[in-house]
Amino acid sequence: MSRMYYPFSRLWPDYLRSGLGLLICLGLLLFAAPQSVIFVLLVGLSLLFACLGVVTLWRQQIEVQLDSSGVASYGRWHFGQRRRVIPWAEASGVTLRYYSTRRDRSEGWLQLTIEGHGGRLRVDSDLIGFPLLAREALSAADRYGIPLSDVTRANATRIDVMDGAGRGMP
Repeated sequence: MSRMYYPFSRLWPDYLRSGLGLLICLGLLLFAAPQSVIFVLLVGLSLLFACLGVVTLWRQQIEVQLDSSGVASYGRWHFGQRRRVIPWAEASGVTLRYYSTRRDRSEGWLQLTIEGHGGRLRVDSDLIGFPLLAREALSAADRYGIPLSDVTRANATRIDVMDGAGRGMP
């Protein structure tokens, strides 16, 4: 069984963005008139930065477990988050998408989505062990005849988790 998680070392930029954005917006709120449009915009931005911090905290507590029978995800701090278990035999969809942060597509992140009767599991490439999880999910899709889109196949080949024929690598 493999355990995967989001380490602080990959999440600290989001914590920094959240904290600095919140600090700047709340600081500027001290100088804005309460009935002004600027005040409302700053409150809205403050809420967005606070949400970024909460989402980052939520991601940090997620743990993904992988074994030969399937994949499971749960919160290590148990914020009422239920455990999601998707056995490979019951998986109904696997997608691997690339989101670029640059126009030339030189930088970005991948997001893997596994769907099944146990719900939907969505993780991104900041997860420790992401290539292993992607390889296992694509191999399971190959084994159980789950159709993969051309985009998923291209992204999988790009990160070397599929061979040139579009099959998941062992």
